[in-house]
Amino acid sequence: MKLFGLLFLLVINNSLADAFCSLRDPVSQINTLYPNHESYISFVKKISHQTRKIVQENLPNNDLHFGELGQHTLYVVTKKQQAIGYVHVRSEQSDWGLVEIVWAIDVNFKIVDFTFQRCRSPEKAELIKAEFKQAIIGRDFELLKLYLAKDGISANHTLLSQINTDSNLVNVVLRCALKTLLLTQVVWHDELKQFTQQKP
Repeated sequence: MKLFGLLFLLVINNSLADAFCSLRDPVSQINTLYPNHESYISFVKKISHQTRKIVQENLPNNDLHFGELGQHTLYVVTKKQQAIGYVHVRSEQSDWGLVEIVWAIDVNFKIVDFTFQRCRSPEKAELIKAEFKQAIIGRDFELLKLYLAKDGISANHTLLSQINTDSNLVNVVLRCALKTLLLTQVVWHDELKQFTQQKP
């Protein structure tokens, strides 16, 4: 009986891990984020314990939870056979449960846009307004990191002074953006380097 229970938990955990960071409707989401694209290619890679250590080193006080380890997909969006951007889904824990965010990133690893795929927080409406998006769009990892407070997990006054909310969801989205940019560069480095070096 104990063996059955253990096997059941393993199946559930694996199912949850597979469910995290999954783009539910790639065609629709990519069309929305990159309306002028022609095609896309997906690359599936494993986020390992070694990757987890890299996150801890570059973003102290941040960590990847169990469900973020395992296989994940990055979508390379193309036009005229050249990469014009990337799409990736990441999840982050919040007071309202798991938040899943679809990120659009340009080839220089700067935020292009984002949309919530799953978010139960009533504060979501505040974060899809222009003020918040303008504060993070166009920023790369290092520039976004300047928005972190000394605790390494919440937004500082520099960011909060630009937007009309001090919602805890701001902290969640900021952490998710930073992890997304970092992991995209680290995990898919070889694939993106080879792809972007292709000639038209």
